[in-house]
Amino acid sequence: MAETTINMLNALQGQQAQLKRLLAQKVWISNAPKATLTEMDAQVSQIKALLAELEKDIQEQLKRGQ
Repeated sequence: MAETTINMLNALQGQQAQLKRLLAQKVWISNAPKATLTEMDAQVSQIKALLAELEKDIQEQLKRGQ
Protein backbone atom coordinates (compact mmCIF):
# COMPACT_ATOMS: atom_id res chain seq x y z
CA MET A 1 0.00 0.00 0.00
CA ALA A 2 1.35 3.44 -0.91
CA GLU A 3 2.10 5.81 1.93
CA THR A 4 -0.20 8.83 1.87
CA THR A 5 1.34 10.83 4.70
CA ILE A 6 4.54 12.80 4.87
CA ASN A 7 6.87 12.33 7.80
CA MET A 8 7.95 15.94 8.36
CA LEU A 9 10.82 14.94 10.63
CA ASN A 10 12.30 12.62 8.01
CA ALA A 11 11.91 15.29 5.33
CA LEU A 12 13.64 17.93 7.46
CA GLN A 13 16.41 15.53 8.44
CA GLY A 14 16.99 14.80 4.75
CA GLN A 15 17.25 18.51 4.02
CA GLN A 16 19.64 18.94 6.94
CA ALA A 17 21.87 16.20 5.52
CA GLN A 18 21.89 17.92 2.12
CA LEU A 19 22.84 21.24 3.72
CA LYS A 20 25.66 19.57 5.66
CA ARG A 21 27.02 18.12 2.40
CA LEU A 22 26.91 21.58 0.80
CA LEU A 23 28.67 23.16 3.77
CA ALA A 24 31.40 20.52 3.54
CA GLN A 25 32.23 21.83 0.06
CA LYS A 26 34.25 24.75 1.44
CA VAL A 27 36.03 25.62 -1.81
CA TRP A 28 32.79 25.80 -3.73
CA ILE A 29 31.14 27.93 -1.04
CA SER A 30 34.17 30.19 -0.61
CA ASN A 31 34.02 31.08 -4.30
CA ALA A 32 30.33 31.93 -4.16
CA PRO A 33 29.28 35.58 -4.11
CA LYS A 34 28.83 36.82 -0.55
CA ALA A 35 25.41 38.00 0.53
CA THR A 36 25.09 41.39 2.16
CA LEU A 37 23.57 41.75 5.62
CA THR A 38 20.47 43.23 4.01
CA GLU A 39 20.12 40.19 1.74
CA MET A 40 20.65 37.80 4.65
CA ASP A 41 18.08 39.69 6.73
CA ALA A 42 15.57 39.40 3.88
CA GLN A 43 16.27 35.68 3.60
CA VAL A 44 15.84 35.17 7.34
CA SER A 45 12.53 37.03 7.18
CA GLN A 46 11.38 34.77 4.35
CA ILE A 47 12.41 31.67 6.28
CA LYS A 48 10.51 32.88 9.34
CA ALA A 49 7.41 33.51 7.22
CA LEU A 50 7.65 30.03 5.68
CA LEU A 51 8.08 28.43 9.11
CA ALA A 52 5.07 30.35 10.46
CA GLU A 53 3.01 29.19 7.49
CA LEU A 54 4.16 25.61 8.02
CA GLU A 55 3.32 25.80 11.72
CA LYS A 56 -0.15 27.15 10.88
CA ASP A 57 -0.72 24.31 8.39
CA ILE A 58 0.39 21.75 10.96
CA GLN A 59 -1.93 23.20 13.61
CA GLU A 60 -4.84 23.10 11.16
CA GLN A 61 -4.06 19.46 10.34
CA LEU A 62 -3.93 18.62 14.05
CA LYS A 63 -7.31 20.30 14.65
CA ARG A 64 -8.89 18.37 11.76
CA GLY A 65 -7.46 15.12 13.06
CA GLN A 66 -9.00 15.48 16.51
